[in-house]
Amino acid sequence: MKNTLLYFLLLFFFSCDNMGPGKRYPIEQSHGHNHKDYDNHDHDQTNNAGYGVSSPIKDIASSEDNAFSSANRDLWQRPNVVLSHLGNLENKTMADVGAGPIGYFSFTVAKYTPVKKVLALDIDQKAINEMEEIKNQLDKDFQSRIETRLVKPNDPLIQENEVDVILISSTLTFIKDKVGYLKNLKDKLPNAGRLVIVDHKMKEIPEEFPPRSLRIPLYEMEDIIDQAGFKRIVTDDISLDFQYIIVALKP
Repeated sequence: MKNTLLYFLLLFFFSCDNMGPGKRYPIEQSHGHNHKDYDNHDHDQTNNAGYGVSSPIKDIASSEDNAFSSANRDLWQRPNVVLSHLGNLENKTMADVGAGPIGYFSFTVAKYTPVKKVLALDIDQKAINEMEEIKNQLDKDFQSRIETRLVKPNDPLIQENEVDVILISSTLTFIKDKVGYLKNLKDKLPNAGRLVIVDHKMKEIPEEFPPRSLRIPLYEMEDIIDQAGFKRIVTDDISLDFQYIIVALKP
């Protein structure tokens, strides 16, 4: 009996130790419902996404309106988790669909990953201007890895095989033909190209977040992705407090 008790105490101790701040979290360790991983080889570069990740623009971007553009976003967004789901970005191009108002993920990916280029896409000229102003305050090497692009509400204006990874955070809910839009994106990706969607849970969350009427339930988002012809490999509805993450590949 004593040996059994000692075993569980040691197990608890080491589990807590491994979850401490500053630890690195590859995608294999993210927990969520129906989590499957079919491409382990792609994750060796994701370990740089530790708890120390913070937006490189939080001190120069405007923080006047809401949680999406404030310096406090790092606290609830946990960008390290999202970055870990993007896979190995070395020598690859990523498109950030709906990157505005300040390009939070575009600039964070450019700083913390070995990505070749980030396309920061948005339909709002004001957001494009804001991101350009922010980019101009960064060093030249940083600037060269970020390209802003004004796109259409129904067309992301991505060329075939131009990008390897597509991130859509808190944006798909505003697109009318969601399935058609994702099919368009899939056609532009190479085989095994990656789609990562981050969107809001239906649970009660702070009022500055979108109301439930503007959110897409997780099961509906999964259906949309399936109908668009992607193959889902990860559904993570635990790592983030307010959002879920779905990773899918072009089969």
